This record gives sequence, structure tokens and C-alpha cells, in this order.
Amino acid sequence: MAGLGVTLVSGLMAQEPTPEFDPLGEQVDAPRLVRVQVEFVEMAHETLTKLLLEPRKGADDADLRKQVQKLVDEQKATVVETMLCTGRSGERSLAESIKEFIYPTEYEPAEIPNEIHTTADGEKVKSDGKEYATGPTPTSFETRNLGSTMEIEPTIGADGKIIDLRFSPDIVYHVGNETWAEWKGKHGDASVRMPTIYSTRVSTAVTLLDGQPLLVAALSPKGADWFPDFKRKLLLFVRADVLTVGR
Repeated sequence: MAGLGVTLVSGLMAQEPTPEFDPLGEQVDAPRLVRVQVEFVEMAHETLTKLLLEPRKGADDADLRKQVQKLVDEQKATVVETMLCTGRSGERSLAESIKEFIYPTEYEPAEIPNEIHTTADGEKVKSDGKEYATGPTPTSFETRNLGSTMEIEPTIGADGKIIDLRFSPDIVYHVGNETWAEWKGKHGDASVRMPTIYSTRVSTAVTLLDGQPLLVAALSPKGADWFPDFKRKLLLFVRADVLTVGR
């Protein structure tokens, strides 16, 4: 038969794939994966208002994503971050690009010794003790992940086209430190400072059609003063693609 090849595999006759023949076929229940892509796109608040002026009638935002891409090409919008993670249906998967930021959360208070002795003959040192005072001492620490993190849990529907997706994208910044107590002595600075963290995150569950993007949320990015900048908006798009293993 033209267009078909025949080969011997493990003692069985099997047909080689050709442009006219797919050995897997449409009816083969091959394993499937789900690739989830999340995009954060920043633009002016007024621009977002114009984009969403007309009510959306469906959950397919492919046309909206094309309008946003046009704004990106015209430098009226900026792609801030793209996260992508592939996993199996019904299982949790995690992708992260982070730096571990370790900071103290509990301190022993500063202390002035009652008596100070020399190491040579044990005589007391004539001093008020302030120059030998010890500053606040950290005793407990916590770790915060800075950067981008995304956890996904996709579930493919019976028809293989509908995806129920639970996902949590998160971007975390360390924007500065706040001084709670100052302590500077002869041996250095031991002031108590706590970090200021800025985070843009979404934790939700949505239902998607294979390959169609969806606008999930609009967030306020951090401004120059590290506070939310309400004049700008971060649009969060998500898309899930069902991938058949072997194709």
C-alpha cells in the first residue's frame, strides 16, 4: 500500500509513521500533561480601563491578549514576568526563581554587665560598663523567598479539552528595612531592623479551554516609594495547553 511502511518490532508487525499515517491514532489513550503559562503585563490604569470598556461575554481572552501584545509592541505596556510549569493531571507542581532571604524575628535585649574583670589578675575594671555593653542579639530567624513562584494543580476533563486549574503565582520583593530600635556602640551597629516585603499574588481556581488564554486578575505594582502604584496595573493572563505524550 502506498505511503505505508512495515517494520518488525519485538517479533510483531508494526507500521512506521508517515505523513499519511499516525501510528498512535486519535483513539489511543496516550498519557497527557498540562503546560500552564502565566504572564504579568504592566500598563497604565487608563489603558486597562479602555481595554475592558466593553463587557466580556466569554472566557476566551485570545483577542484581548492580542490587543495587549500590540500595546507591548508599541511600548505602551511591558511584560514584567512570564512563568511556565508543566505537570500531570491531578498533581501539584511547583516552579520558582527565588533568593532565600533570612532575617531575625526575635532578639535578646541589650545588656550592660554588672562587673567587668581583667583576664590577667582578675581585678575589676573601673568603668561604668557602657563601653562593654552588648547590643540586641538575634535568637530566632525566618526565611522568605524573594522572586517568582508558581504552584499549579491542573485537572483534565473527560473530553480532554477542559482544564480545571488551581494555581498560585506570586512575585515577592524586598523593598527596604524599618528600624524598630537603634543601638550603636563602640563595637558597631546592632540596631533592630525588620524587612519590608512587597508581594503581588493571586490564589484562585479557574476553568479553561485547552489553549485559550484568560485574564484572571489586575493588580497594582509597587511604585517608586515602595507603596502600591494605583496609576499602573499588572494584568495576569493564564493559559493551559494539554500535551499528549508521543506526539
